[in-house]
Amino acid sequence: MSTLRRLLTSVFTLGLAATGLAGAADFKLGLNTSAGLGCPVVAGRAGIQADRFGVYGQVGYCSSNVQGESGNATFGGGVSFDLFTASNVTTYALVGGDVQGGNAVLHGDVGLRYGVALLPVEGYLEAGIQRTSTALGSVLGPRIALGITYRLNVGEMQGSIPAPLTLDDGTTPDSYSGSAPGECNLTREQDIAAARGAASSAAREGLSAAANSVRAAYSDIAYTVEIVNVSISGNSARVAGRVKVSAIQRSTGERVSGTYGGTVSLVRDGCGWRATGYTRS
Repeated sequence: MSTLRRLLTSVFTLGLAATGLAGAADFKLGLNTSAGLGCPVVAGRAGIQADRFGVYGQVGYCSSNVQGESGNATFGGGVSFDLFTASNVTTYALVGGDVQGGNAVLHGDVGLRYGVALLPVEGYLEAGIQRTSTALGSVLGPRIALGITYRLNVGEMQGSIPAPLTLDDGTTPDSYSGSAPGECNLTREQDIAAARGAASSAAREGLSAAANSVRAAYSDIAYTVEIVNVSISGNSARVAGRVKVSAIQRSTGERVSGTYGGTVSLVRDGCGWRATGYTRS
């Protein structure tokens, strides 16, 4: 148990330290499985992602794969580093350790993570190799993890995001009390424009994903995104806007349309901004 305690303490100490690296830190909760190809059969994972670095702790259950023998619990954690991101897909490298049935396990993996900016849920796949230390020697074997994660921005948990904006006719001025890093050399106007661009891009990304998910019910979907105003406070921002959507309803063949207001939450990510959520108004 002392090994487990040291492992989990180290993981979450790193995680708490990571939240101070940038405003774009996410707290993550999720479930994963080895899909019957290894251990664990099912596991719960909690961690923190700050910029390109992530740490997590995990507890799960392993079957024995031996007739007449029961399974056992597994505990562990890991550290990841994002390699590159293309559209909604991020690849990363991962190293970690577990305690499985009293045996220490070390592993190295590469992972693939998929998520849409305005949706708090993302899926991931990890594959690599593990080394299990036993009384009779070390055993090498493959490792795989297939999982889903719910993420929540740490800034939102701390209540540092400005209050939601009220949609109007577009005459309300932008508000700004930002604190962009000095090396970015951003003017007030450039910082606001960057927030507008990030919010608009995230909204379009989310709308495209939604359009694919309702393909069976609607066709010929069209939308426009209108930014109304921006409120920046420190390393957090709220961007209010409207989305106009129209589509043909397959069951009737008629075109339907609607206008929806909402607010995109952003956190500073280096010299730019990253969307963390959406609130409909």
